[in-house]
Amino acid sequence: MRRIGIKQIVWLGLLFVVMAAVIAACSGRTENPSSTAGNRAATGNKPGTKLFKAENGEIEIPANPQRIVAIQFAGDLLALGVKPVGIGSIVLNNSEQLKDELAGVADVGDVSVEKVLELAPDLIVAPSYLPPETVEKLGKVAPTVTLPWGGFAGSDPLEEVRTFGRMLGKEKEAEAWIARYKEKAAQAKQKLAGVIGPGETAASYEIWAKNLWVWDKNQRAGYNLFATLGLTPPDKVKKDVFEPGKSRDISQEVLPEYAADHMFVTVYQEEGGAERAKELMDNSIWKNLPSVKNNRVYLLNLKQFWFSDGLSLEKQLDILTETILSRSQK
Repeated sequence: MRRIGIKQIVWLGLLFVVMAAVIAACSGRTENPSSTAGNRAATGNKPGTKLFKAENGEIEIPANPQRIVAIQFAGDLLALGVKPVGIGSIVLNNSEQLKDELAGVADVGDVSVEKVLELAPDLIVAPSYLPPETVEKLGKVAPTVTLPWGGFAGSDPLEEVRTFGRMLGKEKEAEAWIARYKEKAAQAKQKLAGVIGPGETAASYEIWAKNLWVWDKNQRAGYNLFATLGLTPPDKVKKDVFEPGKSRDISQEVLPEYAADHMFVTVYQEEGGAERAKELMDNSIWKNLPSVKNNRVYLLNLKQFWFSDGLSLEKQLDILTETILSRSQK
């Protein structure tokens, strides 16, 4: 057997020392699990996720969600160029102006957790008026964010689009849409400057089977009429009805007190609403309104003005502008 010399023993020893140093250095560069956990805890999210402050708390959501189910807020998503995979039946049944953009989107009812589950979403967006137990069930399917629904809570539609921009990491898209909307609004105001005089008033109304509503400044056509086009409500409307949440059901006898020079009217035709509208418009009280005599009552399609979110609002501005201009040309 060959003996190992002193020099070979020394060299082997040095080799072991070098190898140990290399291993130690590599170990030093390896991520410390406890340190990583601490960093993630500090930021509050896992890789590929982020925290979003919603009505139902801080929710950990995907940083770049690909399959979104939205019970409401379709117009906000579409304004950002995002098409949901599922949408609530209220939107699909009552949003005529978004029909083309929502073609092929699944109907999840109002709201079926089972149908939502079938779509395998990675994010669910719901209005805060949903019962907490429904939100809890949806949260077991995918991260669920609840927000005030603008048409219900009176929140500003443009800020709603910004909120979705922050949620989805599409802040630039949100600001680009808002800029486009404001430019369209400026053009509309120029077109209507000679049609609606500075001293003339406007307001939004809706006829139901058993109700006659005067809407607040955000409902139906309200946001575009007042915040966007800068029109003025009648004094009685401004005093009693104007602020969000103060929409008022009035009798036909007091309608002249709330009537504007330009009246924008929708009809909820179900449950006898269509018949009530005909009955009201055949009444002498209606026929004697100045707006009726001057042909300044604009009947709008309710399914085009049901929602005031993002793209819905933009399309409504086009409809209002065209409707007013076409009436003035007759």
